[in-house]
Order: sequence, then C-alpha cells, then structure tokens
Amino acid sequence: MKRLSTSLLCLALSGFISAVAAINPAEINPQVKTPFNPAGEANREELNKAIQAYMALPPQEVTAHPGAKIFPGAVEAKERIQASVNYDPNLIHRWDTAAGNAPNLATSADVWQETGLYAAPGEIVTVKATALPEGRTVRIIVGCHRDGLLKLDKWTRFPILSRTFTLQAGENKIANAFGGQIFIQVQNGAKKATSTAKAKESASLEFSNAVAAPTFVLGKDNAESWKKSLNAPAPWVTLVGKNAILHVRKFEVVKLENPQALLEWWDKALGLEDDLVALHRLAPERVVPDLQISAGFMHSGYPFMCWVKPSEHEIVDLAKLSKEGNWGFFHELGHNHQRTDWTFEGQTEVTCNLFSLYCMEKLVGKPVGQGHGSLKNVDELMSKRTGTPPNLGPFEQLAPFIVLIKAHGWEPLRQTLRSYEKTPAPKGSNRAALQNLFVVRYGELAKVNVAPFFASLGYPLTEETQQALKSFPAFNYTPAAK
Repeated sequence: MKRLSTSLLCLALSGFISAVAAINPAEINPQVKTPFNPAGEANREELNKAIQAYMALPPQEVTAHPGAKIFPGAVEAKERIQASVNYDPNLIHRWDTAAGNAPNLATSADVWQETGLYAAPGEIVTVKATALPEGRTVRIIVGCHRDGLLKLDKWTRFPILSRTFTLQAGENKIANAFGGQIFIQVQNGAKKATSTAKAKESASLEFSNAVAAPTFVLGKDNAESWKKSLNAPAPWVTLVGKNAILHVRKFEVVKLENPQALLEWWDKALGLEDDLVALHRLAPERVVPDLQISAGFMHSGYPFMCWVKPSEHEIVDLAKLSKEGNWGFFHELGHNHQRTDWTFEGQTEVTCNLFSLYCMEKLVGKPVGQGHGSLKNVDELMSKRTGTPPNLGPFEQLAPFIVLIKAHGWEPLRQTLRSYEKTPAPKGSNRAALQNLFVVRYGELAKVNVAPFFASLGYPLTEETQQALKSFPAFNYTPAAK
C-alpha cells in the first residue's frame, strides 16, 4: 500500500531515528475479493481519524476516490444539469409524533426528501438557497449508504461513503469523493419553530452541475416516463411509493417495464405493518442495499439496510415477492414499528416477527407459521419454550403468539397492539406491569381467559389480572396429536 508521507522522528536522547508512515485514505480501496484489514494497522484510532478527515475535506479539495468506480459506481456521461427542487420544510418525521403516534425506535429529523439528482464522484455541486425556512436547519445528504464500517475488522468497501452538508442562505458548495444520490433533510433548528405555520408550506433549492438520476414516483410517472428516465446517467435508481422508497442500481431495473405494480406491493406491505399497530405514517420507509453493512444480514433503521448480494435483486423481483414474500424485509421493517410497551426485555427479535407473520398471511397468502423454515413445528417450539429451563430463542418466544393467532385469529392481537396508540402503558411501568397489562388487554379483546396460558410462559401475573379475566372461558393449549 502506498503511503502519504514519511516523517523522521529524531530521538535525541538515544540517537535513534524511526520512520513513521501514515496511510493515505485515498489509497485505501477495499474490494470483495481483496478486503482491507484495519485491525492489522498499528494505530487504528489514527487510521479512523484520517479517514474521517478525508471525508470531511472542503469541497474544493475533494477528488474522486478510485473505489467509487466500483461502488457506488461511476458516472460515465459528461452531461450535467441545473434544476430547481421543491421541498417540504415541515417534513421532519416519518410518523405523527405530535400525536404520540410513533414507535419507541422513532428518531427525529430522519426523513430524506428526493431531488432526482446525483453528485458525480469528486465533483462540486452548487446548491443555492435564496432563503431558508425560519426555525429549521436544512441539510444536503450526498449518498444513501449511511452505514459506517470504522468499527469493523474487515472492509470490503471504503468505510464511509456519504456526506452531509448544512446549508446557509446563498450559494453552497458540496462534494463527495464517492458521489451519490442527493437528498434534502430538514431538522428543527437550534431555535425551534413555535409552530409549523412558521415554516413555509413549500420551499426550493437551486442545484447546478448535478447529474440526472432515474426516478419513478408512484401516481405521477408511467411506463413512458419511466423508460425516458432510465436514460439518465446516474448509476442508482430511486423508486418512490407512498409507504416505501426503493434504491437499487440501474442495471437491476433496466428490464422493468413499469415499476407501478412493484411499488404497490411494497406499499401494501408497509400498509399492513402500519395497520397492525395503528401507526399514522407521514413519510415512506427507505430500503437501501449496500456492498457491506454495519451489522447482520440486514438491519432496521432509516434507511433499512441489506446486502447487495443476495438482497438487491430481491427488492425488485415482484414475481418472487408476490409468491414467497421476504421474511427478512418484513422483519426489519417490523423493528421500525416496535414499541417497548409490548416488546419486553429479551423480545427485540421476537415481536418484530409478528409483522413478518402478518404480511406473510395477509399479503402473500401463507397460513400463519408457514413463512419461515424455523416454524415448521410449533408444538416442538412450545415444548422448548415451556421447558425447564425455558428456551427463550426468538422462534421459541414467537410460538405462543402463533398458538394464539391459530386459536383466535389475528383480530384480538391486532386490536391489542393498536390499543397502545391511543392508550399507551403508564410511563415508568416495569416489565411485570407491562406484561400484566398486555395479558389483560388481549384476554378482554379475545374474550378468553388467557391468564393460565401466559402464566405457563413465566409471566408474573397478579391476582388483579387473574380476576379481570376470570369470567371468560379458559384457553387451554393442546399440542397436536402425533
């Protein structure tokens, strides 16, 4: 590997001279077949600082990184455009947080707004803001790949790919060594607007020296406009639905005649997940495949991240999605809907699967319990869950919910989860209190005494809970005869 510089440190006391070489981030170019091992570097902390400094260079000093050609991709065409882009200065949240309608994982200022533009690697894009909305901070994000890899011990791509710039009124310069799709993000400023009325209903920014990016917006575009859009030279495509936004590389969709049906499928999937918990959506979720992600096979968040292999093609494979669904996609988006009111300690990887079950049945048509290979034998899972000691694996903990759904249908569980939107658990409730509240709500809605069933799972039910359900017929779980 090439070195940026060599400085000679003269140690006068010993007369010893050593050469200290610093790695040039511009020369770090990991590939899938030739990964970079940062753990092998003598000073990992300094390496990370050098990379962060490289990605924070003033736009005038930015040049294209050689790795950008491979990922996220080069811009071959020379044509650049100017464009005026409108944005909503009030669009800050994905959910109706003002009404308390947000999962516990909700974060502020997480919505990106599309521009239909792309920044070529190493090139300066000028953003002119004639005026900025009062009480708001407006930022430009360059690159949808927000996962940082600095903490990982192996890199198959450069560890930081995106950049964020805070706009000032007037002319702003932005640039990213890796290029990327351009987004607008609005945040509450240091001085919050006292009401959304203080922010204009719409605002605009002027971009120059940008690259046109293929974009399809459901309800606005059609097959003809989509075909024309594919001529845009940017390497990444944005497909915008009401509930979901999909990002994939252009070669994945060049044969897609019309993205409408695909986006309608994704909108239905998110619509079902929203419906299960009565979540009022203000902005779509975002799906991004990456060459390397920071954790797991996929992970939740905004964007929801997955690996390009094998998941990128599956994002846009409507035939496979319609026939088989995708447990992982449903699962990660389920994380974005979880509440701690009904996701108890140790159940983070459990209740998100309720959304997978729901979508598999309601959207894909698979009977409950048939959407994942680990659910082939629910009785065996139940035996492990109620064993001594109990097995608290994610599918063992999911099995009791499947038993209840098979016995009473989805509606009692759906209504139970939805009840927390208007009547959340009292603040400060401990785990035992939350479990008792859930059992009472479910039992009353199902009109069944499920207290003995949950007691067998180790729920610490109070006398008050047992009395609340005593008048209902008892529910008894009976394993299927072998």
